[in-house]
Amino acid sequence: MIRAAASCCLLPLRICLVLIVCTTTALQAEDWLQLKGTPTHSGNVADRKIETPLSLTAAIPLTDALFTSPVVSHNKVFVIDGSGVVFAIDAKTNNVVWKFATRGGAGNCNNVASPAVIDDYLHVGTTAGYYYVLNVNDGTVVKEIDCQEPIFSAPAVKGDRVYFATLGAQVYAVKPAGDVIWTWDFVKEVVDFDGNRWSGADWLKHRKDRVTWRDHFVCSRDICLTGNSIVVPAGGRTVFLEDTGTAPRLQVVGEIPKYAGSEYPATFGQSADEAGNVFVQWHRRDNAGRVEVMRLKEDKIEADYVKGTQTSIRDPGLLSFASVSIRGNDVYRVRPEAGLGLCRHKLDDESTEVLCEAPSVASPVLTEKYAIYGGLDGKLYVVPLAGGDAVTFSTAFDAPITASVAVADQKIYVPCEDGYLYVLQADGKTPTEQTPPPDQDLLVWKIRSPLTGPLADPQFNWYTNYGDFGGTNANEQGLKPPLRMRWARRLEGTVKHLPVCGGGRLYTHTAEGQIIAYEQDTGRLLWRRYWPDVYLSFTSPLYINEKLLIPQAGIKKSRMRCLDAATGEMLWEAPFTGSPSWSRQFPPVVHGNIAIYASGSGEYAPQGTEKAFTFGGKPVETTDGREVMSWIYSNDNPYYPKDHRPRIWAWDLDTGKVIWEKDFSDYGRGGNDCGIAILDGKLYYSTFFGYASSQRRRRGLPVENNGITACLDPKTGEVIWLTNKYYVTSKCTLSARDGRVYIGGYNRANENTQDRFVWCLDAKDGSLVWQSDAVTSALNVVTVGKDYIFSNALRGKGNVFDHKTGKVVSSIGHNYACCRFTLSEPYVLGANMDMIDLSDDGKLVSTGPAIDSRECLGAVVSNGRIFYTSQASGFIVSQTYGEASRKLPAIWERP
Repeated sequence: MIRAAASCCLLPLRICLVLIVCTTTALQAEDWLQLKGTPTHSGNVADRKIETPLSLTAAIPLTDALFTSPVVSHNKVFVIDGSGVVFAIDAKTNNVVWKFATRGGAGNCNNVASPAVIDDYLHVGTTAGYYYVLNVNDGTVVKEIDCQEPIFSAPAVKGDRVYFATLGAQVYAVKPAGDVIWTWDFVKEVVDFDGNRWSGADWLKHRKDRVTWRDHFVCSRDICLTGNSIVVPAGGRTVFLEDTGTAPRLQVVGEIPKYAGSEYPATFGQSADEAGNVFVQWHRRDNAGRVEVMRLKEDKIEADYVKGTQTSIRDPGLLSFASVSIRGNDVYRVRPEAGLGLCRHKLDDESTEVLCEAPSVASPVLTEKYAIYGGLDGKLYVVPLAGGDAVTFSTAFDAPITASVAVADQKIYVPCEDGYLYVLQADGKTPTEQTPPPDQDLLVWKIRSPLTGPLADPQFNWYTNYGDFGGTNANEQGLKPPLRMRWARRLEGTVKHLPVCGGGRLYTHTAEGQIIAYEQDTGRLLWRRYWPDVYLSFTSPLYINEKLLIPQAGIKKSRMRCLDAATGEMLWEAPFTGSPSWSRQFPPVVHGNIAIYASGSGEYAPQGTEKAFTFGGKPVETTDGREVMSWIYSNDNPYYPKDHRPRIWAWDLDTGKVIWEKDFSDYGRGGNDCGIAILDGKLYYSTFFGYASSQRRRRGLPVENNGITACLDPKTGEVIWLTNKYYVTSKCTLSARDGRVYIGGYNRANENTQDRFVWCLDAKDGSLVWQSDAVTSALNVVTVGKDYIFSNALRGKGNVFDHKTGKVVSSIGHNYACCRFTLSEPYVLGANMDMIDLSDDGKLVSTGPAIDSRECLGAVVSNGRIFYTSQASGFIVSQTYGEASRKLPAIWERP
């Protein structure tokens, strides 16, 4: 009885205890401690439950655009904006509790490393090279680690440790309060280089020749953890490190198998699943890549790839630029391609399922029932995993969302490039009072660090792909060693044109359709715009009078777009036709108020119908026998399809209205390989119809001309003179300077010879001034400076020509591929910031650091700075030179 009585008396107490526990559990806030929710970065957070519709509860203004993901802990939301300011926000009230400005000043920008929380500590890495451990309660600095190079990779937390990597591929293991346990250096341990990894002089001393993809080392994407391994994307290789407790142990350096080349590729995203598979989204060259799957077994790599993710220049589909997310056998992948925005792949078959069409570069998060990701159109997409229409939320200013969201307590935290952190309620309820979207533009597009110095004037702008409207590809701005890094930033795209500068900004156009403006002085991203249906468009922007002209082309449609150069707002667009591929990096030229562009018209597909129309692989036959050109076509064209016509368009620069249009198809078929230039108020145009007149005759095409070069009145399009004796062949535009026109190319000019030449014509009448010595090829453009004429040859010697005779007077070797050199006399600038002195018999003066795994692009000198955009590796850097290099160090260098 006593026991029973005691039990009865205890029952209410037990009920109370259960109620207390249940209530405490219900009220306990959810945490989101690191990027994509887990140390694997799988994005798989099936425990997170959200319901639609969505409602805006707050839009919190920060000091700059957001490129990082928020984290949630201690009833606070933590986020770092582009300018390195850390905010702590009350998760209930959405009020800012504290904020902390990391060191580095104006140059500490483009921060892309998302923070992480462990215990009572917030871990943050910065572009300026400082790594901070902050007290989550008040933002006080617990620890500051000076890494002396940028940190682009988010910290990863597991157990009682935090791991992070620098851009220079140095890996740190630290305790929660920031005490360093161990470090490991990829450059020293694997590349076997002990100098200053950011110094071209040190790399030249080490290599005794130019750096190559073998010296590529940067860690510009996020590390992840799997098992007891830290997985580091370093220089195109995947490094597995074991944490033994007191020191790291190198387990294996994984290499991507041969596929469209064998060089070390670039990693554009890395994540792992719970089974230990590591997923690497990589790119090697020209849209060639896929998602590789690596698994560590007894310090060896077992490798496979996710079927359906492979891309190339002759397969439909564009690359991805974000880590995949994984749940079981399902792999979720976003890419910047309309119609294929979010796809689900299977590990065990080749199926590809489109879940949402909206293009993106932001990795998805997988909740219980939804995949959540941000689009390049400025909308958030909540996509049912079981299928069905996505629920969307539009941000206030259409700025892209390029970082992953955080999800906690049925709220979605959305970082946006307009400078706002949007907080969305996702509990399935519609509040009676709706929070209005913000109406204050935070003006993140405004320049905060103006370009200064004696060469900041507009006359020193490299405002078009080939330097000026003459396409000379040359300037003089006092270039001389030593070179010194100024800034470095990440790029979510591939590029095949040179940087373009104007108005204190640098512009780039990705082959996938993004147009991005950066501050020249610091590299700070000012604005990003995206248009769908752009497909491997290698064209360059043109800056002129605070306008930006950019031909954006695709198989579905092609448009010339005119933007406000300061804000990215579109002013007008006009249709054109043609494939802006190998030879077509050039933008329009402008005469007065007329913008002029040249291309070809015709039908295109990822793969052509004849061998001559393809870049490689087996032609695809059409059922009706019609001819179709591959979008990325062969370098060696004996002829072109019957429907291809050479075209020139001229538009009013203010309105986009067509002023005149010209079709040269009476002279032949072709027009894809062509070029334009302006000299002394005249327009010069050259195009190629293919070298095999005998094959054209057999096919019923005009046989008289393999190509033409013409001089036109840019106001009316009237032809002043025309010649069929001299013309560009392929992979080359034309250039003009001092009364002369220069023409080169990759192809032979006719089928009766294998020789290639550079031709110099009199601009007055098109007569031949000189024909050069025979060369292997003359790629991209014949560069014409005051003292030097230079052209590159594919896998051959670059040649320097005598101005008067065209004789080859010297050459440079180093075995470059299709590198787009520029000339800032007396130096030519090549891939990975190679600097070659033409006044000293082609001596290599500086090389590296090797930030690109390919060598398609050189650097440019503009406004007293050097700017370089990698073709394959998603990277942009700037350097200073000469006296300025002593005064303007990189933001991560210390006095």
